[in-house]
Amino acid sequence: MLKNYFITALRNLSRNRSFTIINVFGLALGISAALVLFKIVLFEKSFDTYLTHYDRLYRFTKKVVSPNSVELEGGMQNPFAEAFKNDYPDLGIPVRTFYIGENQLSVQNVTGDWSHFEQRDGIAFVDADFFKLFDYEWRVGDSETALSKPNSAVISESLAEKYFGVTDGGYDRVLGKEMKLNNELTFFISGVVSDPPKNASLPFKLMIEYESVEAIFDFYQPDSWTSTSSNAHVYFLANENVTGDQIRSVLPEMAEKYMPEGENETIFQLQALADMHFQPEYNTYGNIAKSKDFLTGPIAIGIFLILTACINFVNLSTALAVKRSKEVGIRKVLGGVRNQLVLQFLGETFLITILAMLFSMGVAELVMTNMEDLARYNLSLDLLNDTPLLMVSVAIVVGVTLMAGLYPSFILSGLKPVAVLRSKGQSSLAGNANTRRGLVVVQFLISQVLVICTLVVISQMKFFEKKDLGFRKSSIVTFPLPSNEAEKLDLIENELMTFPGVEKVSFSFASPLSDNNIGSTFGYAPLETTGEFDAAFKVIDENYLELYDIELLAGTDISEYDTALAEALISEQALKLMGLENPQDAIGETIRSGFGGSKRVVGVFKDFHNKNLRNKVDPIIMVKYPGYYYEGALRFEGSDNEMSGLIAKLESAWTAQFPDIIFDYSLLSDQIMQNYEDEANVLRLFQIFSGLAIFIGCLGLYGLVSFMANQKTKEIGIRKVLGASVGQILNMFSKEMLILIGIAFILAAPIGFYLMNDWLSGFEYRIELSLWVFAVAIGFTLLIGAVTTALRSFKAATSNPVDSLRSE
Repeated sequence: MLKNYFITALRNLSRNRSFTIINVFGLALGISAALVLFKIVLFEKSFDTYLTHYDRLYRFTKKVVSPNSVELEGGMQNPFAEAFKNDYPDLGIPVRTFYIGENQLSVQNVTGDWSHFEQRDGIAFVDADFFKLFDYEWRVGDSETALSKPNSAVISESLAEKYFGVTDGGYDRVLGKEMKLNNELTFFISGVVSDPPKNASLPFKLMIEYESVEAIFDFYQPDSWTSTSSNAHVYFLANENVTGDQIRSVLPEMAEKYMPEGENETIFQLQALADMHFQPEYNTYGNIAKSKDFLTGPIAIGIFLILTACINFVNLSTALAVKRSKEVGIRKVLGGVRNQLVLQFLGETFLITILAMLFSMGVAELVMTNMEDLARYNLSLDLLNDTPLLMVSVAIVVGVTLMAGLYPSFILSGLKPVAVLRSKGQSSLAGNANTRRGLVVVQFLISQVLVICTLVVISQMKFFEKKDLGFRKSSIVTFPLPSNEAEKLDLIENELMTFPGVEKVSFSFASPLSDNNIGSTFGYAPLETTGEFDAAFKVIDENYLELYDIELLAGTDISEYDTALAEALISEQALKLMGLENPQDAIGETIRSGFGGSKRVVGVFKDFHNKNLRNKVDPIIMVKYPGYYYEGALRFEGSDNEMSGLIAKLESAWTAQFPDIIFDYSLLSDQIMQNYEDEANVLRLFQIFSGLAIFIGCLGLYGLVSFMANQKTKEIGIRKVLGASVGQILNMFSKEMLILIGIAFILAAPIGFYLMNDWLSGFEYRIELSLWVFAVAIGFTLLIGAVTTALRSFKAATSNPVDSLRSE
């Protein structure tokens, strides 16, 4: 019996090749997209779960409350770990980590000279107990002692191969080898470990003994409870039978005991490692944390794409039903029962689903191994080793078979043999037209919601590009400074100013919109506030304002001759916190500063965006500290052809002063748009999946028009005999399409509005949703629908009426 079902199914699928191809292709597109999305979700949920002590691992964080803000921070004061270990030794093991990401590594070649390389990720300083918390497979070395000596370091397999050419497993040859970090720190290799997996929150490939950080980090204050770096994290392994609540209960005592009086209120907190990847409000290494909402979107889109593919199957199956109605009638006359027919049609659906699943696996694998630009990582299906995804795949096959196959099989198996054998199969199927129309409405509802979302994200991205940030962002080249020696910087500036088109050169801590900010506090005596205001401090020189076109509202720029470093410029936001309205009133006033002591205000500048447009503008204070110049910038007014000459000139000036450092530069405009990389990835996702949804929806519309054409074959023939034109017949089909898309839009518009308004609420500066977005969405969908309808209905409209009426 089963063999007969299988052979019959293959024959039917082969006989109706176009039906089979469209269904397999439609289902494969939906399933492959869903597999990719589900794999991403499962991968994101798997972060750090490979760790042996996953359930007992935590990170200490803090909340800092000031008169003007509440800050959530992952960075901790340097002495916190040692103090906690001494005060509460029975609770567990605290470990410090300091991640520096992209830097320069140097190794000695066979001639004894140093070769320099750019290492973009994976460099960190860690405590000796680090390997008690985080699992690595040791190739050579001892986890207990590897980081016990000053300037010792553990390197990963991939870096051992990259820098020392070890490809044969002989990692013992690496032990004792010396390397340099940024030409400032020399360290030796004491162990080699496996590379961290892709789902590691701490992507460390080179782990250096923690106290060595002092050699490269100017802000390192080992004993300060008032200074914090966002890169300095403290992780914690709780002892067995110690709960998170027990650890949290002692944190108020820590704050009361160690935080100096007069500081803003600091509340120490405990974050489970399981939560860290889904709480991006606390900074994480590499900014890889995702909002929990991130998981909801891909799952919903994946389900919707599979649903649209199933709807296609239903519509195309019912469109084919007229052709198969006589087959059903003959089977029933010969003794076939309804259950047998249901199994037969479900079997055909199962075969199509299996074919689609096999095809989609290949497509999904191809996509996942080439999606690093979109998701920052590549993945693989690896179904045999990924039990959750295997279960999802089985559920998709079963679910699609039932969703796509049950309705057509019950409709076809329910046909009455007398009716179909008298050529009344069409009328027997006519009652299900509204169901098919409803399914097409659902398809275009999903498609139009995705189109609306895509258009809104495009608009917000254009808003980012065009928004006036309060400073100049075009024609500016920035470059890091390995040293801030005045003599070297003067030589670089003089050399660059000789190049035609270079208008200004400036040295500072960072550009106006940079992640590298110095967060500190300031106070104004007349206010007598409790606590100090939080502010972003910018270290600048006397050329900074002019180079970036930052408008000065009152007073003067910082003086070139301010050797006492006592002058400051303040922003409008800082002026408001001081309780002053007129910028001129602030000139000459003295402010307390957590960065270098008291300052005299010499100027007030117009607010500019020092963070991306997700966040509000901070109060900003600019001061002069030549010892903190870490970035150079130049403004160039010249052609694109002249730019290459300028870069060569810049590299020459750089190399003359820093011969052992790899030259690097970037355009400020490119740096700014990198702040919105997540939004750009969201846009690409919406573009891809809205395109898929529309394409699959068009297949469904094609199925509906095919059904209508089969239903109205004789009606069309009669109309043509009575003189109806091709245009009139096309119009008959178009009306149906317009009504269905219109209904879908009426439902999609409020859903799209709600979803996008919620998404935009995450931005301090955003577009307003306008009618044109919805007008473009409906217009685009109507155009696509009209083309699809015309392609199928034109064939019916131009057919010979003799063929359809000869049996009458």
